[in-house]
Amino acid sequence: MILSRLASPTLAAYAIKGANALAAFLATALIARAAGPAVVGDYGFAVLTATLLGLVALRGLDVISLRQIAGDLRVENTASARGVLIYVSRAVLVAVALLTFGFGLAAAFGPLAAWLEVDQSALVMASLGIGSAALVRLGLGVVRACGRPVAGQFFEGLNSFLFAGLIAALWARDAVPGAAGVVLAFCGCQFLAVALMWGWIGREARRWAPAVPADGVALTRAGLPIMTAQGADMLADWLLLALIAVTASVAEVGAMRVAMQVVMIIFIVVSTGENLLAARIAGDLRAGRADLVWQRHHRATLAMAAILGPLVLVFVVFPEPLMTLAFGQAFAVAAPALAIMALGQGSKLGTSINSDYHGAEVFW
Repeated sequence: MILSRLASPTLAAYAIKGANALAAFLATALIARAAGPAVVGDYGFAVLTATLLGLVALRGLDVISLRQIAGDLRVENTASARGVLIYVSRAVLVAVALLTFGFGLAAAFGPLAAWLEVDQSALVMASLGIGSAALVRLGLGVVRACGRPVAGQFFEGLNSFLFAGLIAALWARDAVPGAAGVVLAFCGCQFLAVALMWGWIGREARRWAPAVPADGVALTRAGLPIMTAQGADMLADWLLLALIAVTASVAEVGAMRVAMQVVMIIFIVVSTGENLLAARIAGDLRAGRADLVWQRHHRATLAMAAILGPLVLVFVVFPEPLMTLAFGQAFAVAAPALAIMALGQGSKLGTSINSDYHGAEVFW
């Protein structure tokens, strides 16, 4: 019994996710210690900008493809699954090309960097990350739709592992670059992870039947509300950092960005539970078993509350010692923000598990 539990996909997925969070934390801490809050601020703002534009390029098709492909594979309709995969891949690639070109020009020749007083070269480098940000999310949805949650967790964490290793090597040589170099390193590691993941997807899809053309209009229409919800949350984060940059300094952006990353540990644990259940829930909905969906939701909510309750307490009671110990005294200014955000994330534990799938019967 114990050995079977240790070998379960759930435990493996949480282990990989934990290692992913640790790697991301280590990379940020090393950059913070070596280069200070200003570089962390420029790097964090540039990466967040690329990720936000990547969501625009996706238009919610990562979630839609997960639902549709998982449902198709549940009923062994691999021809439909291939058609969906072909459509979403092409649609996202076209959007990525347009956004990369447009934002690259705007960042290089426009006034955005001057208005916000951030590193212009870091923003230009961020244009390269639009494609990797979009393709990694789309690929993760497809991997999980194939019923491979552990593989999904591995590919999601691969960029963090590569980036942390690179930053650690540079830190050991006392050669951590400036903001533009850090952004370029991050995007390069992400593209390598994307290439490996899509190679896996290609091998998996070769076993599927010839494609049946997907209804691209319906898929895109279904994805737009998801993009709006995802983008609204991330846009709020972007606007917050932009406001801090304008009214304070990019160094305080760096401190705030670090606090947000620490709180992301809570989100990471919750999203791991969601990702483990996502393909199963899509299959349950396709099979008309809404009762199973709510059973999974209830068990996952209780598990998340038990796991994360003590962590939220630490973030709320000891924010300043935590920030100072991990990143340095210059980052302690964001300790109150860490406590407030931790309370906010903790209050959502009961409602966040697989909230994307509530009401999904409308799409089916």
